[in-house]
Amino acid sequence: MSSRGPLQHLSDLLPGHVGSSKRAGTLLASLAAVLFIPFGLGATPAGAADCSKLLGLKLKDTVITEATVIAAKNDVPEYCRVQGGLETVILFEVALPTKIWNSKFFYVGGGGYNGSIPELTDALARGYAAAGSDTGHRGFHWDASAMYNNPQSQVNYAHRATHLVALLAKVVVKAYYGTPARRSYFCGCSNGGKMALMEVQRYSDDFDGVVAGGAVVDRTKAMVMFDWTQRALLGSEIPPYKIPAMKKATLAACDAKDGLADGLIDRPDKCDFDPKVLTCAGADGPDCLTPKQVTAWQKILNGPVNSAGKRLYVGYSPGHEDDYPYYITGVGTMHGYPSSNFMYMDSFMRWIVFGPKFDSVRDFDYDKNPESMIPFEKDQDADSTDLSGFKAHGGKLILYNGWADHSTPPLRTVQYYNDVRQKNGEATGDFVRLFMMPGLYHCNGGPGPNTFGGLGQKGYKKNDPENDIIGALDRWVDQGIAPTKLIATKFKDDDPRQGIARTRPVCAYPQVATFKGSGSVDDAANFVCASSK
Repeated sequence: MSSRGPLQHLSDLLPGHVGSSKRAGTLLASLAAVLFIPFGLGATPAGAADCSKLLGLKLKDTVITEATVIAAKNDVPEYCRVQGGLETVILFEVALPTKIWNSKFFYVGGGGYNGSIPELTDALARGYAAAGSDTGHRGFHWDASAMYNNPQSQVNYAHRATHLVALLAKVVVKAYYGTPARRSYFCGCSNGGKMALMEVQRYSDDFDGVVAGGAVVDRTKAMVMFDWTQRALLGSEIPPYKIPAMKKATLAACDAKDGLADGLIDRPDKCDFDPKVLTCAGADGPDCLTPKQVTAWQKILNGPVNSAGKRLYVGYSPGHEDDYPYYITGVGTMHGYPSSNFMYMDSFMRWIVFGPKFDSVRDFDYDKNPESMIPFEKDQDADSTDLSGFKAHGGKLILYNGWADHSTPPLRTVQYYNDVRQKNGEATGDFVRLFMMPGLYHCNGGPGPNTFGGLGQKGYKKNDPENDIIGALDRWVDQGIAPTKLIATKFKDDDPRQGIARTRPVCAYPQVATFKGSGSVDDAANFVCASSK
Protein backbone atom coordinates (compact mmCIF):
# COMPACT_ATOMS: atom_id res chain seq x y z
CA MET A 1 0.00 0.00 0.00
CA SER A 2 1.15 3.53 -0.64
CA SER A 3 2.83 5.22 2.30
CA ARG A 4 2.68 8.69 0.81
CA GLY A 5 0.59 11.30 2.54
CA PRO A 6 -2.49 13.00 1.03
CA LEU A 7 -0.75 16.32 0.47
CA GLN A 8 2.01 14.59 -1.47
CA HIS A 9 -0.63 12.98 -3.67
CA LEU A 10 -2.20 16.37 -4.30
CA SER A 11 1.11 17.92 -5.32
CA ASP A 12 1.31 15.33 -8.12
CA LEU A 13 -1.39 17.28 -9.94
CA LEU A 14 0.78 20.35 -10.24
CA PRO A 15 3.43 20.97 -12.88
CA GLY A 16 5.84 22.19 -10.21
CA HIS A 17 6.43 20.98 -6.67
CA VAL A 18 4.09 22.72 -4.24
CA GLY A 19 4.07 20.03 -1.58
CA SER A 20 5.15 22.54 1.06
CA SER A 21 1.62 23.97 1.18
CA LYS A 22 0.15 22.82 4.45
CA ARG A 23 -3.57 22.78 3.79
CA ALA A 24 -5.68 21.53 0.89
CA GLY A 25 -7.31 24.96 0.52
CA THR A 26 -3.93 26.56 -0.11
CA LEU A 27 -3.07 23.83 -2.56
CA LEU A 28 -6.35 24.32 -4.39
CA ALA A 29 -5.57 28.00 -4.78
CA SER A 30 -2.16 27.06 -6.15
CA LEU A 31 -3.78 24.54 -8.47
CA ALA A 32 -6.15 27.13 -9.85
CA ALA A 33 -3.44 29.75 -10.25
CA VAL A 34 -0.97 27.44 -11.97
CA LEU A 35 -3.29 25.36 -14.13
CA PHE A 36 -6.21 27.60 -14.99
CA ILE A 37 -6.09 28.92 -18.54
CA PRO A 38 -8.48 31.89 -18.76
CA PHE A 39 -11.19 31.73 -21.38
CA GLY A 40 -12.65 35.17 -20.77
CA LEU A 41 -15.69 33.61 -19.13
CA GLY A 42 -17.90 35.86 -17.05
CA ALA A 43 -19.05 35.45 -13.44
CA THR A 44 -22.47 34.21 -14.57
CA PRO A 45 -23.10 30.92 -16.43
CA ALA A 46 -21.26 31.25 -19.70
CA GLY A 47 -23.82 29.67 -21.99
CA ALA A 48 -23.73 26.71 -24.33
CA ALA A 49 -21.33 28.28 -26.83
CA ASP A 50 -18.50 28.38 -24.30
CA CYS A 51 -18.68 24.76 -23.18
CA SER A 52 -16.41 23.40 -25.90
CA LYS A 53 -13.62 25.75 -24.87
CA LEU A 54 -13.08 23.59 -21.78
CA LEU A 55 -11.42 21.10 -24.12
CA GLY A 56 -8.46 23.47 -24.04
CA LEU A 57 -8.08 23.39 -20.27
CA LYS A 58 -4.58 22.10 -19.51
CA LEU A 59 -4.08 20.10 -16.32
CA LYS A 60 -1.06 17.94 -15.56
CA ASP A 61 -1.73 14.22 -15.97
CA THR A 62 -5.26 15.02 -17.13
CA VAL A 63 -6.94 14.58 -20.49
CA ILE A 64 -10.31 16.19 -21.16
CA THR A 65 -12.04 14.06 -23.78
CA GLU A 66 -15.41 15.78 -24.02
CA ALA A 67 -17.00 19.15 -23.36
CA THR A 68 -20.53 18.99 -24.72
CA VAL A 69 -23.82 20.72 -24.00
CA ILE A 70 -26.56 18.31 -22.93
CA ALA A 71 -30.12 19.44 -23.52
CA ALA A 72 -32.55 19.93 -20.65
CA LYS A 73 -34.76 16.95 -19.83
CA ASN A 74 -37.56 16.76 -17.27
CA ASP A 75 -36.26 18.50 -14.13
CA VAL A 76 -32.62 18.38 -15.22
CA PRO A 77 -31.54 21.70 -16.77
CA GLU A 78 -29.29 22.12 -19.77
CA TYR A 79 -25.69 21.58 -18.77
CA CYS A 80 -22.14 21.40 -20.04
CA ARG A 81 -20.79 17.87 -19.61
CA VAL A 82 -17.03 17.65 -19.19
CA GLN A 83 -15.48 14.19 -19.19
CA GLY A 84 -11.90 13.04 -19.00
CA GLY A 85 -9.24 10.99 -17.31
CA LEU A 86 -6.81 11.80 -14.50
CA GLU A 87 -3.50 9.93 -14.34
CA THR A 88 -4.89 7.85 -17.25
CA VAL A 89 -6.89 5.61 -14.88
CA ILE A 90 -9.33 7.83 -12.96
CA LEU A 91 -12.31 8.71 -15.15
CA PHE A 92 -14.35 11.73 -14.10
CA GLU A 93 -17.28 13.88 -15.12
CA VAL A 94 -18.07 17.49 -14.26
CA ALA A 95 -21.56 18.79 -15.03
CA LEU A 96 -22.08 22.56 -15.26
CA PRO A 97 -25.56 24.13 -15.56
CA THR A 98 -25.44 26.53 -18.49
CA LYS A 99 -28.25 28.90 -17.51
CA ILE A 100 -29.14 28.63 -13.83
CA TRP A 101 -26.34 27.93 -11.34
CA ASN A 102 -26.73 28.29 -7.58
CA SER A 103 -23.01 29.21 -7.24
CA LYS A 104 -22.25 25.95 -5.40
CA PHE A 105 -20.45 22.68 -6.13
CA PHE A 106 -21.74 19.19 -5.35
CA TYR A 107 -19.74 15.95 -5.43
CA VAL A 108 -21.72 12.71 -5.76
CA GLY A 109 -20.36 9.60 -4.05
CA GLY A 110 -20.48 6.24 -5.82
CA GLY A 111 -21.87 2.94 -4.54
CA GLY A 112 -20.26 -0.46 -4.05
CA TYR A 113 -16.80 -0.70 -5.57
CA ASN A 114 -17.68 2.19 -7.89
CA GLY A 115 -16.27 1.18 -11.27
CA SER A 116 -18.41 3.76 -13.08
CA ILE A 117 -19.23 7.45 -12.75
CA PRO A 118 -22.38 7.96 -10.62
CA GLU A 119 -25.46 9.75 -11.86
CA LEU A 120 -25.18 13.53 -11.42
CA THR A 121 -28.70 14.55 -12.39
CA ASP A 122 -30.00 14.90 -8.81
CA ALA A 123 -27.43 17.59 -8.09
CA LEU A 124 -28.06 19.31 -11.42
CA ALA A 125 -31.81 19.41 -10.75
CA ARG A 126 -31.05 21.32 -7.56
CA GLY A 127 -28.97 23.90 -9.44
CA TYR A 128 -25.51 22.68 -8.47
CA ALA A 129 -22.44 22.19 -10.58
CA ALA A 130 -21.64 18.53 -9.96
CA ALA A 131 -18.88 15.97 -10.28
CA GLY A 132 -18.15 12.29 -9.76
CA SER A 133 -15.65 9.63 -10.74
CA ASP A 134 -15.20 5.89 -11.16
CA THR A 135 -12.41 6.11 -8.50
CA GLY A 136 -9.86 4.66 -10.90
CA HIS A 137 -11.15 1.35 -12.22
CA ARG A 138 -13.96 -0.10 -14.28
CA GLY A 139 -16.38 -2.85 -13.36
CA PHE A 140 -19.82 -3.76 -12.00
CA HIS A 141 -20.52 -2.23 -8.59
CA TRP A 142 -19.91 -5.45 -6.61
CA ASP A 143 -16.82 -6.45 -8.62
CA ALA A 144 -13.41 -5.57 -7.14
CA SER A 145 -11.36 -7.71 -9.54
CA ALA A 146 -9.89 -4.67 -11.29
CA MET A 147 -8.02 -3.88 -8.06
CA TYR A 148 -6.37 -7.30 -7.78
CA ASN A 149 -2.62 -7.04 -7.06
CA ASN A 150 -2.83 -3.27 -7.56
CA PRO A 151 -2.23 -1.38 -4.28
CA GLN A 152 -2.37 2.01 -6.00
CA SER A 153 -5.75 1.21 -7.49
CA GLN A 154 -6.97 0.17 -4.05
CA VAL A 155 -5.81 3.46 -2.53
CA ASN A 156 -7.36 5.43 -5.39
CA TYR A 157 -10.66 3.66 -4.79
CA ALA A 158 -10.49 4.02 -1.03
CA HIS A 159 -10.03 7.79 -0.89
CA ARG A 160 -7.36 9.33 -3.14
CA ALA A 161 -9.32 9.54 -6.41
CA THR A 162 -12.24 11.34 -4.78
CA HIS A 163 -9.95 13.96 -3.29
CA LEU A 164 -8.05 14.60 -6.52
CA VAL A 165 -11.17 14.77 -8.69
CA ALA A 166 -12.82 17.14 -6.21
CA LEU A 167 -9.90 19.54 -6.58
CA LEU A 168 -9.79 19.16 -10.35
CA ALA A 169 -13.55 19.70 -10.63
CA LYS A 170 -13.31 22.94 -8.68
CA VAL A 171 -10.80 24.20 -11.23
CA VAL A 172 -13.16 23.27 -14.07
CA VAL A 173 -16.00 25.08 -12.28
CA LYS A 174 -13.92 28.24 -11.98
CA ALA A 175 -12.79 27.97 -15.60
CA TYR A 176 -16.37 27.77 -16.83
CA TYR A 177 -18.04 30.35 -14.63
CA GLY A 178 -15.11 32.69 -14.11
CA THR A 179 -15.52 32.46 -10.35
CA PRO A 180 -15.00 29.67 -7.83
CA ALA A 181 -17.91 27.86 -6.26
CA ARG A 182 -19.11 29.68 -3.17
CA ARG A 183 -19.79 26.43 -1.28
CA SER A 184 -18.76 22.81 -1.82
CA TYR A 185 -20.85 19.85 -0.71
CA PHE A 186 -20.53 16.07 -0.80
CA CYS A 187 -23.35 13.56 -0.64
CA GLY A 188 -23.16 9.78 -0.78
CA CYS A 189 -24.69 6.65 0.68
CA SER A 190 -23.26 3.18 1.34
CA ASN A 191 -19.78 3.26 -0.22
CA GLY A 192 -20.61 6.88 -1.01
CA GLY A 193 -21.15 7.39 2.72
CA LYS A 194 -17.71 5.89 3.32
CA MET A 195 -16.26 8.27 0.72
CA ALA A 196 -17.93 11.12 2.60
CA LEU A 197 -16.32 10.08 5.88
CA MET A 198 -12.94 9.67 4.18
CA GLU A 199 -13.18 13.24 2.97
CA VAL A 200 -14.13 14.57 6.40
CA GLN A 201 -11.36 12.63 8.13
CA ARG A 202 -8.50 12.91 5.62
CA TYR A 203 -9.13 15.94 3.41
CA SER A 204 -10.93 18.24 5.76
CA ASP A 205 -10.79 21.37 3.58
CA ASP A 206 -12.34 19.83 0.46
CA PHE A 207 -15.97 20.37 1.43
CA ASP A 208 -17.99 22.79 3.55
CA GLY A 209 -20.82 20.35 4.10
CA VAL A 210 -21.11 16.58 3.87
CA VAL A 211 -23.97 14.06 3.98
CA ALA A 212 -22.88 10.49 4.78
CA GLY A 213 -25.70 7.97 4.55
CA GLY A 214 -25.56 4.26 5.38
CA ALA A 215 -21.80 4.59 5.54
CA VAL A 216 -19.43 1.61 5.34
CA VAL A 217 -17.57 2.93 8.38
CA ASP A 218 -14.96 0.19 8.51
CA ARG A 219 -14.93 -1.96 5.42
CA THR A 220 -12.48 -4.57 6.71
CA LYS A 221 -14.60 -5.43 9.75
CA ALA A 222 -17.85 -5.13 7.81
CA MET A 223 -16.55 -7.76 5.40
CA VAL A 224 -15.89 -10.10 8.34
CA MET A 225 -19.49 -9.56 9.40
CA PHE A 226 -20.76 -10.17 5.85
CA ASP A 227 -18.73 -13.38 5.81
CA TRP A 228 -20.28 -14.35 9.15
CA THR A 229 -23.82 -14.01 7.78
CA GLN A 230 -22.98 -16.33 4.91
CA ARG A 231 -21.25 -18.90 7.13
CA ALA A 232 -24.28 -18.87 9.44
CA LEU A 233 -26.54 -19.68 6.48
CA LEU A 234 -24.31 -22.43 5.09
CA GLY A 235 -26.38 -25.60 5.49
CA SER A 236 -29.11 -23.53 7.18
CA GLU A 237 -30.38 -21.60 4.17
CA ILE A 238 -33.55 -19.54 4.62
CA PRO A 239 -35.73 -19.46 1.49
CA PRO A 240 -37.61 -16.29 0.50
CA TYR A 241 -41.02 -17.79 1.27
CA LYS A 242 -40.16 -17.80 5.01
CA ILE A 243 -39.34 -14.10 5.13
CA PRO A 244 -42.96 -12.91 5.72
CA ALA A 245 -43.17 -15.02 8.88
CA MET A 246 -39.89 -13.56 10.11
CA LYS A 247 -41.14 -10.04 9.45
CA LYS A 248 -44.41 -10.77 11.27
CA ALA A 249 -42.56 -12.13 14.30
CA THR A 250 -40.25 -9.13 14.71
CA LEU A 251 -43.09 -6.69 14.17
CA ALA A 252 -45.10 -8.37 16.93
CA ALA A 253 -42.15 -8.24 19.31
CA CYS A 254 -40.73 -4.81 18.48
CA ASP A 255 -43.39 -2.50 17.07
CA ALA A 256 -44.68 -1.11 20.38
CA LYS A 257 -41.24 -0.67 21.99
CA ASP A 258 -41.34 3.02 21.06
CA GLY A 259 -44.70 3.38 22.81
CA LEU A 260 -46.74 3.34 19.62
CA ALA A 261 -48.10 0.28 17.77
CA ASP A 262 -48.29 1.65 14.24
CA GLY A 263 -46.79 -1.07 12.05
CA LEU A 264 -43.38 0.65 12.13
CA ILE A 265 -40.43 -0.36 14.29
CA ASP A 266 -38.94 2.96 15.36
CA ARG A 267 -36.50 1.59 17.93
CA PRO A 268 -35.27 -1.92 17.13
CA ASP A 269 -32.32 -1.25 19.45
CA LYS A 270 -34.80 -1.38 22.32
CA CYS A 271 -36.14 -4.79 21.28
CA ASP A 272 -34.69 -7.98 22.75
CA PHE A 273 -35.98 -10.31 20.05
CA ASP A 274 -35.52 -14.09 20.28
CA PRO A 275 -35.79 -15.95 16.94
CA LYS A 276 -36.71 -19.13 18.83
CA VAL A 277 -40.33 -17.94 18.91
CA LEU A 278 -40.49 -18.97 15.26
CA THR A 279 -39.20 -22.53 15.76
CA CYS A 280 -41.33 -25.12 13.99
CA ALA A 281 -43.41 -27.07 16.49
CA GLY A 282 -43.96 -29.84 13.99
CA ALA A 283 -43.20 -30.22 10.32
CA ASP A 284 -41.20 -27.59 8.46
CA GLY A 285 -43.29 -24.99 6.66
CA PRO A 286 -43.43 -21.40 5.43
CA ASP A 287 -44.63 -20.04 8.79
CA CYS A 288 -41.76 -21.34 10.91
CA LEU A 289 -38.00 -21.92 10.98
CA THR A 290 -36.11 -25.14 11.55
CA PRO A 291 -33.78 -25.21 14.58
CA LYS A 292 -30.79 -24.71 12.23
CA GLN A 293 -32.46 -21.72 10.60
CA VAL A 294 -33.26 -20.24 14.02
CA THR A 295 -29.59 -20.55 15.00
CA ALA A 296 -28.51 -18.94 11.71
CA TRP A 297 -30.85 -16.00 12.23
CA GLN A 298 -29.68 -15.55 15.82
CA LYS A 299 -26.07 -15.40 14.61
CA ILE A 300 -26.98 -12.80 11.99
CA LEU A 301 -28.60 -10.64 14.67
CA ASN A 302 -25.77 -11.10 17.17
CA GLY A 303 -22.87 -10.46 14.79
CA PRO A 304 -19.52 -12.26 14.47
CA VAL A 305 -17.46 -13.59 17.35
CA ASN A 306 -14.29 -15.67 17.52
CA SER A 307 -13.91 -18.99 19.32
CA ALA A 308 -13.22 -17.16 22.60
CA GLY A 309 -16.49 -15.27 22.30
CA LYS A 310 -14.83 -11.94 21.49
CA ARG A 311 -17.14 -9.72 19.47
CA LEU A 312 -15.67 -8.84 16.08
CA TYR A 313 -18.44 -6.53 14.87
CA VAL A 314 -22.03 -5.53 15.50
CA GLY A 315 -24.96 -7.53 14.19
CA TYR A 316 -28.17 -6.50 12.45
CA SER A 317 -31.23 -5.05 14.12
CA PRO A 318 -34.47 -7.06 14.04
CA GLY A 319 -37.39 -5.86 11.98
CA HIS A 320 -38.74 -5.27 8.47
CA GLU A 321 -36.96 -8.25 6.92
CA ASP A 322 -38.61 -7.96 3.48
CA ASP A 323 -35.27 -7.11 1.87
CA TYR A 324 -33.35 -10.00 3.49
CA PRO A 325 -33.23 -11.96 0.21
CA TYR A 326 -31.52 -9.08 -1.55
CA TYR A 327 -29.04 -8.24 1.21
CA ILE A 328 -28.52 -11.37 3.35
CA THR A 329 -30.36 -14.62 2.61
CA GLY A 330 -30.35 -14.66 -1.20
CA VAL A 331 -32.47 -17.24 -3.00
CA GLY A 332 -32.30 -19.72 -0.12
CA THR A 333 -29.71 -22.05 -1.59
CA MET A 334 -25.90 -22.07 -1.32
CA HIS A 335 -25.75 -19.96 1.87
CA GLY A 336 -27.01 -16.47 0.95
CA TYR A 337 -25.99 -16.38 -2.71
CA PRO A 338 -26.41 -14.03 -4.57
CA SER A 339 -27.15 -11.51 -1.81
CA SER A 340 -25.12 -8.32 -1.65
CA ASN A 341 -23.56 -9.49 1.63
CA PHE A 342 -21.99 -12.37 -0.25
CA MET A 343 -21.15 -10.59 -3.49
CA TYR A 344 -19.34 -7.64 -1.90
CA MET A 345 -17.62 -9.74 0.75
CA ASP A 346 -16.45 -12.44 -1.63
CA SER A 347 -15.07 -9.87 -4.03
CA PHE A 348 -13.16 -8.10 -1.26
CA MET A 349 -11.76 -11.32 0.19
CA ARG A 350 -10.63 -12.77 -3.13
CA TRP A 351 -9.50 -9.73 -5.10
CA ILE A 352 -8.09 -7.50 -2.36
CA VAL A 353 -7.01 -9.67 0.59
CA PHE A 354 -6.53 -13.43 0.03
CA GLY A 355 -6.46 -14.08 -3.72
CA PRO A 356 -8.90 -15.48 -6.29
CA LYS A 357 -8.80 -19.09 -5.09
CA PHE A 358 -9.93 -18.26 -1.55
CA ASP A 359 -13.27 -19.81 -0.53
CA SER A 360 -14.57 -16.93 1.53
CA VAL A 361 -17.52 -18.77 3.07
CA ARG A 362 -15.79 -22.03 4.02
CA ASP A 363 -12.16 -21.03 4.55
CA PHE A 364 -12.36 -17.88 6.67
CA ASP A 365 -11.01 -18.45 10.20
CA TYR A 366 -12.52 -16.01 12.73
CA ASP A 367 -9.57 -16.53 15.09
CA LYS A 368 -6.74 -16.04 12.61
CA ASN A 369 -7.95 -14.35 9.43
CA PRO A 370 -9.04 -11.01 10.96
CA GLU A 371 -5.32 -10.35 11.38
CA SER A 372 -4.96 -10.57 7.60
CA MET A 373 -7.36 -7.65 7.30
CA ILE A 374 -5.33 -5.31 9.50
CA PRO A 375 -2.92 -4.09 6.77
CA PHE A 376 -5.92 -2.89 4.77
CA GLU A 377 -7.49 -0.88 7.60
CA LYS A 378 -5.25 2.14 7.03
CA ASP A 379 -6.70 2.91 3.62
CA GLN A 380 -10.03 1.04 3.51
CA ASP A 381 -11.56 2.01 6.86
CA ALA A 382 -13.19 5.36 7.58
CA ASP A 383 -13.57 4.93 11.34
CA SER A 384 -11.40 7.77 12.64
CA THR A 385 -13.17 9.98 15.19
CA ASP A 386 -10.60 12.76 14.81
CA LEU A 387 -12.65 15.33 12.92
CA SER A 388 -10.71 18.30 14.29
CA GLY A 389 -9.56 19.48 10.86
CA PHE A 390 -13.09 19.45 9.48
CA LYS A 391 -14.39 21.25 12.54
CA ALA A 392 -11.67 23.89 12.27
CA HIS A 393 -12.57 24.34 8.59
CA GLY A 394 -16.13 25.13 9.70
CA GLY A 395 -17.50 22.00 8.06
CA LYS A 396 -20.87 20.45 8.82
CA LEU A 397 -21.56 16.70 8.71
CA ILE A 398 -24.95 14.99 8.58
CA LEU A 399 -25.00 11.23 9.15
CA TYR A 400 -28.02 9.04 8.51
CA ASN A 401 -28.84 5.35 8.50
CA GLY A 402 -32.00 3.31 8.24
CA TRP A 403 -33.05 1.31 11.27
CA ALA A 404 -34.12 -1.37 8.76
CA ASP A 405 -30.82 -1.31 6.87
CA HIS A 406 -29.65 -4.88 6.23
CA SER A 407 -26.42 -3.89 4.51
CA THR A 408 -24.67 -1.35 6.74
CA PRO A 409 -25.81 -2.22 10.29
CA PRO A 410 -27.56 0.76 11.92
CA LEU A 411 -25.94 0.00 15.27
CA ARG A 412 -22.51 0.66 13.75
CA THR A 413 -23.52 4.15 12.65
CA VAL A 414 -24.90 4.86 16.12
CA GLN A 415 -21.69 3.50 17.64
CA TYR A 416 -19.55 5.70 15.38
CA TYR A 417 -21.55 8.82 16.22
CA ASN A 418 -21.32 8.08 19.94
CA ASP A 419 -17.56 7.63 19.57
CA VAL A 420 -17.33 11.01 17.85
CA ARG A 421 -19.48 12.53 20.57
CA GLN A 422 -17.27 11.02 23.27
CA LYS A 423 -14.20 12.56 21.65
CA ASN A 424 -15.74 15.98 20.98
CA GLY A 425 -18.13 16.31 23.91
CA GLU A 426 -21.04 18.73 23.87
CA ALA A 427 -19.51 20.58 20.92
CA THR A 428 -20.28 17.62 18.65
CA GLY A 429 -23.72 18.99 17.81
CA ASP A 430 -22.12 22.16 16.48
CA PHE A 431 -20.80 20.31 13.45
CA VAL A 432 -22.17 16.73 13.40
CA ARG A 433 -25.79 15.54 13.47
CA LEU A 434 -27.16 11.99 13.16
CA PHE A 435 -30.60 10.99 11.88
CA MET A 436 -31.76 7.39 12.32
CA MET A 437 -34.59 6.64 9.88
CA PRO A 438 -37.30 4.18 11.08
CA GLY A 439 -38.22 1.58 8.50
CA LEU A 440 -35.62 2.72 5.95
CA TYR A 441 -33.77 0.03 4.05
CA HIS A 442 -30.25 0.58 2.71
CA CYS A 443 -30.20 4.19 1.45
CA ASN A 444 -33.67 3.99 -0.13
CA GLY A 445 -36.96 2.13 0.16
CA GLY A 446 -38.50 0.32 3.08
CA PRO A 447 -41.86 0.29 4.88
CA GLY A 448 -41.18 3.49 6.82
CA PRO A 449 -41.20 7.12 5.67
CA ASN A 450 -38.31 6.71 3.25
CA THR A 451 -38.22 9.93 1.25
CA PHE A 452 -36.25 12.86 2.67
CA GLY A 453 -34.08 14.17 -0.16
CA GLY A 454 -31.51 11.41 -0.38
CA LEU A 455 -29.87 10.72 -3.73
CA GLY A 456 -32.19 8.95 -6.12
CA GLN A 457 -35.35 9.75 -4.15
CA LYS A 458 -38.38 11.29 -5.87
CA GLY A 459 -41.20 13.45 -4.59
CA TYR A 460 -39.47 15.43 -1.84
CA LYS A 461 -39.48 19.23 -1.73
CA LYS A 462 -36.15 20.24 -3.23
CA ASN A 463 -33.99 22.55 -1.15
CA ASP A 464 -36.60 22.66 1.62
CA PRO A 465 -34.59 22.28 4.87
CA GLU A 466 -37.48 20.52 6.60
CA ASN A 467 -38.09 17.91 3.89
CA ASP A 468 -34.75 17.69 2.12
CA ILE A 469 -31.56 16.54 3.79
CA ILE A 470 -29.43 18.43 1.24
CA GLY A 471 -31.48 21.56 1.86
CA ALA A 472 -30.92 21.07 5.59
CA LEU A 473 -27.17 20.81 5.03
CA ASP A 474 -27.12 23.90 2.82
CA ARG A 475 -28.99 25.97 5.40
CA TRP A 476 -26.70 24.76 8.16
CA VAL A 477 -23.58 25.73 6.22
CA ASP A 478 -24.93 28.96 4.76
CA GLN A 479 -27.03 30.26 7.64
CA GLY A 480 -25.69 28.42 10.69
CA ILE A 481 -29.08 26.82 11.44
CA ALA A 482 -28.44 23.24 12.57
CA PRO A 483 -31.13 20.69 11.64
CA THR A 484 -33.09 19.41 14.63
CA LYS A 485 -35.46 17.24 12.61
CA LEU A 486 -36.28 16.13 9.09
CA ILE A 487 -39.76 15.39 7.80
CA ALA A 488 -39.67 12.01 6.05
CA THR A 489 -42.48 10.95 3.72
CA LYS A 490 -43.96 7.60 2.80
CA PHE A 491 -45.84 7.64 -0.51
CA LYS A 492 -48.53 5.12 -1.33
CA ASP A 493 -46.79 2.16 -2.98
CA ASP A 494 -43.67 4.37 -2.87
CA ASP A 495 -45.08 6.29 -5.84
CA PRO A 496 -45.34 10.09 -5.41
CA ARG A 497 -48.09 10.17 -8.05
CA GLN A 498 -50.38 8.20 -5.73
CA GLY A 499 -50.19 10.63 -2.85
CA ILE A 500 -48.83 10.62 0.69
CA ALA A 501 -49.45 7.67 3.01
CA ARG A 502 -47.53 8.92 6.04
CA THR A 503 -45.19 11.65 7.22
CA ARG A 504 -43.02 11.43 10.30
CA PRO A 505 -40.39 13.67 11.86
CA VAL A 506 -36.95 12.10 12.18
CA CYS A 507 -35.20 13.80 15.07
CA ALA A 508 -31.53 14.48 15.56
CA TYR A 509 -30.17 11.54 17.56
CA PRO A 510 -30.48 10.77 20.43
CA GLN A 511 -33.89 12.47 20.40
CA VAL A 512 -36.80 10.50 18.95
CA ALA A 513 -40.18 11.33 17.47
CA THR A 514 -42.82 11.04 20.20
CA PHE A 515 -46.56 10.91 19.55
CA LYS A 516 -48.49 13.74 21.18
CA GLY A 517 -51.36 11.39 21.98
CA SER A 518 -54.01 12.63 19.58
CA GLY A 519 -54.55 12.94 15.86
CA SER A 520 -53.39 10.65 13.09
CA VAL A 521 -50.19 8.67 13.55
CA ASP A 522 -49.62 9.22 9.83
CA ASP A 523 -49.19 13.00 10.24
CA ALA A 524 -45.83 14.41 11.30
CA ALA A 525 -47.61 17.37 12.92
CA ASN A 526 -48.77 15.06 15.71
CA PHE A 527 -45.26 14.23 16.86
CA VAL A 528 -42.60 16.12 18.77
CA CYS A 529 -38.90 15.47 19.24
CA ALA A 530 -38.10 14.36 22.76
CA SER A 531 -35.39 12.56 24.69
CA SER A 532 -35.34 8.81 24.30
CA LYS A 533 -36.76 6.85 27.23
